[in-house]
Amino acid sequence: MADRKGFSLLEILVVLVLMIIFTGTTSLVFAGYLERTSAYQAAHMFGRDLTLARSVALRGRERVTIRFDEPRQEYRVLRASGDTLLTRRYSDGSDVQLTQIDLDLPGDSLSFDSRGIADLSGASGSLGVATFRYRLMGYTLSFNSMGAFRVDAL
Repeated sequence: MADRKGFSLLEILVVLVLMIIFTGTTSLVFAGYLERTSAYQAAHMFGRDLTLARSVALRGRERVTIRFDEPRQEYRVLRASGDTLLTRRYSDGSDVQLTQIDLDLPGDSLSFDSRGIADLSGASGSLGVATFRYRLMGYTLSFNSMGAFRVDAL
């Protein structure tokens, strides 16, 4: 008998089928991970942006406003002078995707005055609330007038 080198067609097909199954399973697991973490990441990012807005208001002794644009799924952090400190977008092209954002305050904006205190007089309770959703997963971020926050699952 002559020595055969290489793989048979059956061996190659078995390996390809196993690779397809593995790839499909991995993509399903990753899609579930993305769904679970997108809203959570967005909520924490907003919490850090609250801290940034408050510290800029204190340092610059000026009003700093966070203005939500819910239809466009974004918010901006603006100085009193009109300068934009940052913009966060949560649409399809961004790193973190959301299907809904909502700030539960009149006018969908929050302002820190020059002393670093936010006006929460229009809030439905003693805390301001922002909601971040990606498909079925959602998180609320509750914050006080000093910018301290807590993230909870819906």
